[in-house]
Amino acid sequence: MSQKDGSSNTPLPSESNRTPVRGQQFTSKQLAVDGKHFEDCEFDACTFVYSGGVPPNFVRCEFAAPHFVFKGAAQRTIQLMSAIYNGIDPRIIEMTFDEIRKEPRSK
Repeated sequence: MSQKDGSSNTPLPSESNRTPVRGQQFTSKQLAVDGKHFEDCEFDACTFVYSGGVPPNFVRCEFAAPHFVFKGAAQRTIQLMSAIYNGIDPRIIEMTFDEIRKEPRSK
């Protein structure tokens, strides 16, 4: 349920709900990122696959030439957003991106 300020009562997944991956280097790998907590990792020319599960965390990570692929529920969300943007009103999706660009709310 949404609050008057647009926030949700649904708590964000904590680090404890994610599998930790720390201090690793990845080169030209395809990585499933659902439910992962990456910390102090380096990624070079990697493909990140997100399927709509628990969103990943990236803390103090470095990226070179990343590529993102969306599958399953995440892909369907992108398709819905595209349909809204192209068929209903692009301002709806632009407002969504405006919210994403705002400073993250403290937990």
